[in-house]
Amino acid sequence: MKRSLTIVVSAGLIPFSSALAQESAPDAVARDAELVESTVDAEGVSLVDRLSEALGGGKVLFNNRFRVELADTRGRDSSTAVTNRIRLGYETEEIYGFRGLIEMENVSSPATDNYFVPATGEGTPTRTVVADPTGTEVNQAYVRYSHRDADGNALFELWGGRQRITQDDQRFIGNVGWRQFEQTFDAARIESTLGVEGLLLSYSYVWGVQRIFGPDGPNWDSESHLIRASYKFDDAFEIIGFGYLLDFEDDAPAASTDTFGVRAKGKINVGLGDYAEKGPKLSYDVTYAHQSDAGDNPVNYDADFVAAELAVSKSELGSATVGYQFLGSDGGNAAFQFPLGTNHKFQGYADVFLTTPAVGLQDLYVGVKGDLLWGLKGGITYHQFWSDEGGTDFGNEIDAVLSKKITENLSVLAKLAFFDGHNGQPDTTRVWVQATVSF
Repeated sequence: MKRSLTIVVSAGLIPFSSALAQESAPDAVARDAELVESTVDAEGVSLVDRLSEALGGGKVLFNNRFRVELADTRGRDSSTAVTNRIRLGYETEEIYGFRGLIEMENVSSPATDNYFVPATGEGTPTRTVVADPTGTEVNQAYVRYSHRDADGNALFELWGGRQRITQDDQRFIGNVGWRQFEQTFDAARIESTLGVEGLLLSYSYVWGVQRIFGPDGPNWDSESHLIRASYKFDDAFEIIGFGYLLDFEDDAPAASTDTFGVRAKGKINVGLGDYAEKGPKLSYDVTYAHQSDAGDNPVNYDADFVAAELAVSKSELGSATVGYQFLGSDGGNAAFQFPLGTNHKFQGYADVFLTTPAVGLQDLYVGVKGDLLWGLKGGITYHQFWSDEGGTDFGNEIDAVLSKKITENLSVLAKLAFFDGHNGQPDTTRVWVQATVSF
């Protein structure tokens, strides 16, 4: 059998060898020229050169944030968290619409015993919680494709891999950028304008959530869908519809929810005549959403969310804001939650209400912020909290922040939160001082 196979193969090679022998030298040169030409684009640049330009002509991403956080909650020992976060990455140049990015981050601390991270068990359990564990992880690693029209405007874009996803004000989908480790998503995402000015459609399938607790923390496997559509008529009116279908399987079944909502926002000139463009602006932002349990969530519930905010602002001066948020409860059994939101931005910087109590939460707040002397920017906000179910007074909070951009690459910030708890809610005080270098 082996001998027969050898004879057959050898016989088959005879015509092929003869054909090669009969090919003239000029024909061979022409064939090789065609192969080379096929790797050259319309501008006469070879694929090899394009790849070299894309890889070598990219940019380094660097961000270093040093922070001291002092935290004290009644009933626990105080914490002093000294942490440093280094984020280092590289993004390639675009080649035929494609570009790639990879980014690592490391968080270190000289004394983790001085605070406590319950999600990882790091630190001293009797101390006040500070959610900044240490470690090193891949923060982002994705490939992006952009398809553009003749004017260079993106008609649609695709992302695949671990990526930062933030939508709107990050109430529902955010990166929790305040913490040292940020939240990123293992996802496939598409955005498109369909060539219509003012329109933006977005869909993401998320199969993993890299949360803020570092490489050793509880990250979530996911079968989740993020759907969003917006149309901006003009500066005065933009309408947004969204649906967030979250399923975290066995990792966090209680966080599996279906949420559908609508948001309207805009900014209106208050001044008259020639003064209109330079005068004060009135901004409004209104959201309604409905949430129900999904997947293997052990609790069957339905809850509503309402947010309304008005702000008056003047460029180079500042703004004044009043707002209200209603995080509804279903009879005290469960309440509206934001599993993937940047929750530190809402309901106070003291982080008392990162998870909504089962009886729900109402938050009435007022605040001012503005440009101060010596290039400083500052703001102060007052919150009053009470429950949805039963109207129990939870307490109040004062938040203040002061920041300054010293150079193009260096900024500093100081921040304070004091929560005065009522009816069993413990008093909490947090103070931060940080410096950030980035380029």
